[in-house]
Amino acid sequence: MPKLKIAVGDRLETKFLLSGRVLIDGFDVEMVNPGPAPAPIFPDMVTTLPYDVGELTIANFIIARDQGVPIIGLPVFPNLFFPLTGVTVSGRSGIDGPAGLAGKRVGVPLGFASNPAVWLRGIIEHHYGVAADSIVWVEGERDSLSGVPYPRPPRFKREQRKDLDALLAAGEIDALVVAGGNVGLPENVSRLIGDPYPALDAYVQDSGAFPINTMLVIKEASAAANPGLAGAVVAAAEKARAIYDAEEPDDAVHQGLRVGALRKAGHFPRPHGLRTHGRSVEVVVGYLHEQGLIRKAWSLADLFVDSSS
Repeated sequence: MPKLKIAVGDRLETKFLLSGRVLIDGFDVEMVNPGPAPAPIFPDMVTTLPYDVGELTIANFIIARDQGVPIIGLPVFPNLFFPLTGVTVSGRSGIDGPAGLAGKRVGVPLGFASNPAVWLRGIIEHHYGVAADSIVWVEGERDSLSGVPYPRPPRFKREQRKDLDALLAAGEIDALVVAGGNVGLPENVSRLIGDPYPALDAYVQDSGAFPINTMLVIKEASAAANPGLAGAVVAAAEKARAIYDAEEPDDAVHQGLRVGALRKAGHFPRPHGLRTHGRSVEVVVGYLHEQGLIRKAWSLADLFVDSSS
């Protein structure tokens, strides 16, 4: 019988699964390392499905499931983020805060339906009063949902261009959205917000959600053919998370956010499971539905496997 394949990013807590420090008890598993970030496997996770279990952004997962892709979620969320930390703006744009995005041209390198874009639209609509359909969304060449025929709501204005970083530096687009803060910025480009923690704290307080970047998903066929696999993966992920919470230094960075600052604010440690993250899932489902990217407001029960069996 061939080994089961599990693919996760080589960073944060999932690095302990790749290194073998934490094992998937009871199963013969081949761990697949796509590199520090799991983005290279995202298109395969929603099309060819080469892995039994893999890491995927939550928006991509929900859209793919809505379109009938046979994957289901595990209540494991290795990578949290705050979308405003990943927004950079051109010095020519005149943008001096989230409300300034109204009416601008905003680049989304991984496509209109990419996870940072979905969360950003929801946050600026609900918490900053910005109509997301006032913005021109400029898509890059790579679409993280390539091969999945998700809806393209006509109320949103979209363009497709190449080399969005160069367009931002030249002032041809006003802002650019990625998952986390870039380490270095070219001249005439700055971050949308300098200190993200007050804005993050306010968002968590107001919404009850801490935005999710990635989660683990399992092929429905693999879950059915391997009873107990889902539970074993969740148990291993919980062990890996406990190590991460205990050993990650305060000066480490979690998707553009300092771990020490997250601890001080009470956001970390943040264990896996829907008791902790269920509200965050419900919020992004709401954003996806109101943006017209999914056809129904999915329930937690329909999105996640019962990992106890």
